[in-house]
Amino acid sequence: MDQYPKLFIKTSLVYLIIGVSFGVGISFNPVIKTQFSFAHIHINLLGFMVMMIAGVSYHVLPRFASRQIPWPNGVKLHFYLHNLGLLGLVGTSLAGYRDTILFILFSGLTAVSIMIMFYNLFFIFFSLSNGSKELNGNHPHPNCQEDCCPNSK
Repeated sequence: MDQYPKLFIKTSLVYLIIGVSFGVGISFNPVIKTQFSFAHIHINLLGFMVMMIAGVSYHVLPRFASRQIPWPNGVKLHFYLHNLGLLGLVGTSLAGYRDTILFILFSGLTAVSIMIMFYNLFFIFFSLSNGSKELNGNHPHPNCQEDCCPNSK
């Protein structure tokens, strides 16, 4: 498995533990619900779920489609922007700065990172060019039959 899909998966598991910890804390002390519910929700959804989906998708989808990721450097950029945006988003929220330009900036970074993910995953299946960018320049199943792999001529 490549470096960044592994990092996405490992980081998502860290976010899972953090998000669950916030949830347990909220259940024990409902007074802090308003302060920590935003962090709990965003760490679980953007931290755990989106990062896990990205890591698994970046590993599996190119293999399913027999194609390369259209913008490989975008995977690295996605990882760092997503983490920076999410941590900034949650940090500014917990610090009480939700109505500031800083909060909007971190929200924007997170949104841009998700757009990068969309671009890379969408265009694995729908190429912008007519030519196919198959893995290693060859079809991954050279002995497949016409009926199971119609594009293998």
